Amino acid sequence: MTEGTLQPAGDNDQDPSLDSIEKNTEGLLADGQDQQTNSVYHPLQQAEEENQLHDNVESNEMLRNYSSSETDSDSSSGSDSDSEVGKYFYPQIEQLEMAKQPEPGMKFETLEDAHRFYNTYALLTGFEAKRGTNYMRKKFHLICNRSGKSRATPDLQRKRKRKSIEKTNCQAKVIVKLTKGQWEFTTVRNEHNHPLCPSASLTKFYLSHKHISTEERSFLKVLQRTRIPPNKVMKIFRRMRGSFGSTPFKKKDGTNLLCAEQHRKENSDVGRMLMYFKEKELQDPSFQCMKQTDEDNIVRSVFWTDARSRMDYKIFGDFLLFDTTYTTDRHNMLFAPIIGINNHGRTLLLGCALLHDESAETYKWMFETLLHVMEDKMPVSIITNQDEAMAKAIGEVMPQVRHRLCKWDVLEKAQQNISAFIAESGNIKADLDSLVDNSLTEKEFEEGWDALIERYGASENEYLQILWQRRKNWVPVYFREDFYPFVQSHGCDKGMNLLFNDYVLSIDRIEKFIERYEEIHKNITKTDEEDRLQTGTVPSCFSLQPIEKHAADIYTRQIFLKVQRELLHSTAFNVQEVQRGAVYRLNKVFNYENPEFDRNNFEVQVESGTNAFKCQCAKFTRDGILCCHIFRLFTQFGINQIPEQYIVPRWTEKFREEKEKQYKEKCSEQMDTTMRYTNFMTKMADLGKTICSDGAKYDAFMLEVDKIQENFATAQK
Repeated sequence: MTEGTLQPAGDNDQDPSLDSIEKNTEGLLADGQDQQTNSVYHPLQQAEEENQLHDNVESNEMLRNYSSSETDSDSSSGSDSDSEVGKYFYPQIEQLEMAKQPEPGMKFETLEDAHRFYNTYALLTGFEAKRGTNYMRKKFHLICNRSGKSRATPDLQRKRKRKSIEKTNCQAKVIVKLTKGQWEFTTVRNEHNHPLCPSASLTKFYLSHKHISTEERSFLKVLQRTRIPPNKVMKIFRRMRGSFGSTPFKKKDGTNLLCAEQHRKENSDVGRMLMYFKEKELQDPSFQCMKQTDEDNIVRSVFWTDARSRMDYKIFGDFLLFDTTYTTDRHNMLFAPIIGINNHGRTLLLGCALLHDESAETYKWMFETLLHVMEDKMPVSIITNQDEAMAKAIGEVMPQVRHRLCKWDVLEKAQQNISAFIAESGNIKADLDSLVDNSLTEKEFEEGWDALIERYGASENEYLQILWQRRKNWVPVYFREDFYPFVQSHGCDKGMNLLFNDYVLSIDRIEKFIERYEEIHKNITKTDEEDRLQTGTVPSCFSLQPIEKHAADIYTRQIFLKVQRELLHSTAFNVQEVQRGAVYRLNKVFNYENPEFDRNNFEVQVESGTNAFKCQCAKFTRDGILCCHIFRLFTQFGINQIPEQYIVPRWTEKFREEKEKQYKEKCSEQMDTTMRYTNFMTKMADLGKTICSDGAKYDAFMLEVDKIQENFATAQK
């Protein structure tokens, strides 16, 4: 595939997606609930309850009205089966209660009312009514579906048809005729020559009773658009019908309605996507969309972002997450959200891409486009799924960036590939997870790996050999000195796709991804605004330590909660001096919830001259906040404030405000330069129209321009 050029592009419509319950989601980096041991969390929980705003992302769906062509008075053929979904309204409870046997002379305002009356009677009596012959749309026969003669067949071994009905030449019918503007029953025959089935639980399966009204159809689409599963949709409809309890359609009918809607639009979603992006660019000049095209100028991949995302990237683009586990339904395009985290430790959506394939060239185009749009600002660290093509692209486009694979993605694929071996070996999975999560040094991991392979006799397992060969790409201990904030401590790389997984399906339509992108962007903005509202308020502290008050003054609220947790955990350790003034061992004497490392001893090195502390767990270099072990030493040494070298500006209250101010000033300068250039070129264009038509004026003007250039050159010297 050839690499396309960067061009502005632009989709609009949204389409109902496959059914999936819409959940409230928390930010990618939000703390989850963990298994409990001996708990000392009561004071911290009380403080968090007072500090933390509601973290859930609200799901605000944009619902559309769908028009449906549902008229039956215009039927023109007596042979119509009238089995289309939505052809007639299912009778309401009031109609069922007032239903009675049809009699000659009954009059109705419309043919639809007459047919509805007879269909309700058929439902309660236990047969299916259908429309028979008609005469110039003024006289209709409403008959039993068993009318007519049965066709004899010599093949007794033929396969039974699912929808075949045995004809008994039933004479039950009514004739409805248009008389003086009203529809009247002129002939009524209520006698049937076959058994009836007067049970709502069975007659609802008759074709004439399996209809969805306009209102029901619209409501069904609303439920589907809010991603309610089919089973819950049926429960909602049954609850709405109260004591009657029966629904006029099955779960499959609702799914078929959705599929039919999608098939009608299956070839137009890419075009609508580009149209939508063009409209966004017209409405918001800061919105940017780039597309990759092939030699035939066919769009292969698309990347888009907006002004807020570009500013967030400028401020927080040091750490990025990529996830390409989603694909679109019709075009099989990869959906790649570009995710970062802000100064509150919450997720940011920095941009999105729809990619043609998973080739290295396509990924290379995406990263080059990202850097182009973000003015060549390089991230410091990146975490991605296990993809060799993406790793190759990152190595070519951003060779200096620290690239790591998602640990949970690697282990999940390993479990799939060696599932049989895991089943035979017993606890190897648990031991492998523990080794990966709790190793503090490379030597410790490598020795533990050798012991694990020997213990389970796995030296011949090819996939485990591959994991070993690639260990430096995914095992956290090899990245302990790199900035991967809160990935190890709270399992963020396990939930890389949490930002989208409750909003879209892994295989979905392009319109759905665009729709969810807009919705998630709004929710992220709302959450960020809520976090900013907390600025200036005094958080609750669980202790009387001055260092906790100091942390509350400098950190954003969400980061303070993480630091506060470390301060609480520090109380679970005793200090043992191993080397006087240089090495200390922290021994855990009390268990607490959600320990970052499942081990009881840690060593901290201290440089007395520089007052530098370095813990084995390397939390500060990885997350940008101090660990509970160093905080315990601070208590031991009487240090009441966090030293300046251990305050990462990224997590402080004023960081974003200062960076935003700098970014806006730079944008303003660029805008002034652009405006001056635009004004100058406009004026020169108008002047050129006059000068270029006269050779003498042109020569004189060019001489003056040369003199101006010489003067500028002299002034610069």
